[in-house]
Amino acid sequence: MAISYKHSRDVETAKLPAMIKEELKTLFDQHLDQPHSRTRQSYAKLGIKTQRLRCLNLVASIEELINHGRYEITTLRKLKEKHIEYLLKRWVEKNQTKGTIENKMTYLATLCQWIGKSNIIKSSSNYKILETLPARSGTTLSDKSWETFSLDAAGIIAQIATENKYIGIQMMLQMTFGLRVEESVLLRPYDVVMRLHGETYLMIVDGTKGGRPRRIEVQDERQLEIIELAKKYVNGKSKTTIPEEYTLVQWKRLYHNLVRKYGITKKGLGVTSHGLRHQYLNNLYQTLTDHASPVRGGDKPAEDLLQQAKKIIAEHAGHSVEYKANAYIGSHRSQIIKTSASLTDAQIRKALEDNGGNKMQAAEQLKCARSYLYKRLQKMQIQNHTGIAGTDQA
Repeated sequence: MAISYKHSRDVETAKLPAMIKEELKTLFDQHLDQPHSRTRQSYAKLGIKTQRLRCLNLVASIEELINHGRYEITTLRKLKEKHIEYLLKRWVEKNQTKGTIENKMTYLATLCQWIGKSNIIKSSSNYKILETLPARSGTTLSDKSWETFSLDAAGIIAQIATENKYIGIQMMLQMTFGLRVEESVLLRPYDVVMRLHGETYLMIVDGTKGGRPRRIEVQDERQLEIIELAKKYVNGKSKTTIPEEYTLVQWKRLYHNLVRKYGITKKGLGVTSHGLRHQYLNNLYQTLTDHASPVRGGDKPAEDLLQQAKKIIAEHAGHSVEYKANAYIGSHRSQIIKTSASLTDAQIRKALEDNGGNKMQAAEQLKCARSYLYKRLQKMQIQNHTGIAGTDQA
């Protein structure tokens, strides 16, 4: 059963006119747990965390508009396009990131839809002021896998399992299939395996992002062994591996407290549970392409193979668009930019010397873009002062 966020205290303590408080409470009662995303493929209610974020962001935005914008608004029905534009300008001036602002705009768009005034807010791409901000990137620049930190994931999970066998098996499911924490917690081992056209798949339905179900092709027998092991811990009532005496909220709290105890945090060992998902997807990329992933410094495979691998990874991760794979495996272009930015003048000089002044070969050795090398050479004035003019020949 879905839980509704108790919003009354957040609204009552806000510095807002009485009528707006009453309007917000009524709107939240009616809509706070309802999805708004166009890509969501489920009518299931939003999680309590998402409801809370939606509530707090909307209350804060209206407070900001009235108390800082000096707009005399006594009812939400008086919201106008100029009010949205004021908030947008204020957030940009406060140096908030493009991603943060776009999230706030999404919350406002939801509110405008609730009050029947969707026309006063546009999509983010229609606001020129946002063009002045750095582009929002969904590409990771670092590998978040446990392996990157030289951690024995299986060994650590085994230790955790000695204290709580249910959390242990849930973490094994994350590592073996690249599941999110909530997906592993809500997985029903007896119901997930399906066979289609001679292939075996795992059907992931509960706990998915946006309510999008997906199927994951089983790669080897070891994965099926993990599912068989998980069946031993099934709660007969919910069919999940959550012990019967716990609610989902209680279990997730227990889960996060226990992994934190074992140092599974960014401040602790440098990783989170989500890193098991990254590890699975990066290893899958290597299996598919026979190359290490971009974020692990791998060379670029043939373009058609790269695109096919990204498509499969996005599907395995439960995303509806291919480029989302970059959030896990990175991109070759981003890695080139990252590598280029860290190059020293001495490294550039040496690469040119090693390659007899050939700039193309020097760029390949340095793993940077040739255009970037040209700019650095111009900045260093290396052609005029070192006698290494360099050539563009391959």
